[in-house]
Amino acid sequence: MAADRFASSSGFSFSALEERLETLRIDRPVLLSLSIFVVLGVVTGSVAWEYWRGDPDFVANVVAELHGMLMDLLLFGCLLLWLDQKAERRRRIRRYRDSIEDFLGWRSDEAHHRIVGNIRRLNRENEAPETLKNAHLHGANLQDVDLSDASLTGADLSGADLVHANLANTYLGSVDLRGANLQEANLAGAHFGEFVRRTAEEGASQTRLAGANLRGANLRGIRNADVETFADVATLYKARLDPDLEAALQEAHPELLDVQPHGHE
Repeated sequence: MAADRFASSSGFSFSALEERLETLRIDRPVLLSLSIFVVLGVVTGSVAWEYWRGDPDFVANVVAELHGMLMDLLLFGCLLLWLDQKAERRRRIRRYRDSIEDFLGWRSDEAHHRIVGNIRRLNRENEAPETLKNAHLHGANLQDVDLSDASLTGADLSGADLVHANLANTYLGSVDLRGANLQEANLAGAHFGEFVRRTAEEGASQTRLAGANLRGANLRGIRNADVETFADVATLYKARLDPDLEAALQEAHPELLDVQPHGHE
């Protein structure tokens, strides 16, 4: 109560001070830290002034302690900076993935551009999106993107440019890749079509590849795919295939493995 009476009589407000400190903590943390350091330095210096003036050993001890403290602050500061950078990177990655998921299922140019932009931002962080399920990315420019391990089921990637894209271990499900350019793309370990006993929309249970360019694509280790999966693609020339699948394609659709009329060696 005495503090309240002092505050009211002197015009000093603890709540105003607390609010000011909270504002500084949020908006200007460095200034707040420096201010606290200066205040504590002045208080400590005032108390120890007599020792500073009359005791040489005291000064030597203080200097030694200062060197040790500076080293501690340097190491602690480096650790905090490293932890802060890692935390900020995790926040950025989560923000990019959340933004992608917010636009899944939208049929609009804005959604198209937002999804593609955030995929590339994730890639700059050496990360890939977790899902593009039901994304509408018809004709999207996705050259060199990393979509590894993502779920693409239900996505419309028809006519998309996926040259050199990394789709390793993706779950393709019922993705629409008709007319897409997958030249030199990496689909190693990708899962084609729906999982066994998984309910799917009628006519959309398989990965759609009609007219897709798979020239030079890596298709080793792919799952749930057979000869008929690739029956309607534009080309598999120079595609890397598992031996059994390559032999079956050579027997059933040899034209897909041959150089196309307008192809180049």
